[in-house]
Amino acid sequence: MYHRLPVLILCLTVACLGTSACDNSGNNNPGTSAPSASVVPTPSKTPHRGTPTGPAEDHAEPLQLTGTLAKLYLKTIRDNYPDMASLSDETLLVHGNAFCAARGTALADQAKKTMKELGTTAKQTAQIMGIAHGYCR
Repeated sequence: MYHRLPVLILCLTVACLGTSACDNSGNNNPGTSAPSASVVPTPSKTPHRGTPTGPAEDHAEPLQLTGTLAKLYLKTIRDNYPDMASLSDETLLVHGNAFCAARGTALADQAKKTMKELGTTAKQTAQIMGIAHGYCR
């Protein structure tokens, strides 16, 4: 871990310098500053790529396991957790997608729901949730 620390510090420094060199007006001159108007942009209420908008939606597209990521998600569970062999692929994908979409307290609620519906332990549910969040796009 310690051998990666200098690279992390370098990346964070470059990111900080890169963002501080630009002001809010889009002008890349480091010596000028943007006027301090209290204009706060409001998010648009138009759908993005045909997805419905709602007050609880934070992303333009819902996060989910699709395509290759869904296959990797299932392969990871099957290869590393043989005690979950009794669970079907469809069931794991449904609950994995639910974990991808859940945020905040909804995440805890989804974990309880998954434990109840699948009959998994807290450890197994945490494994499903962790893998799902690792592969969500």
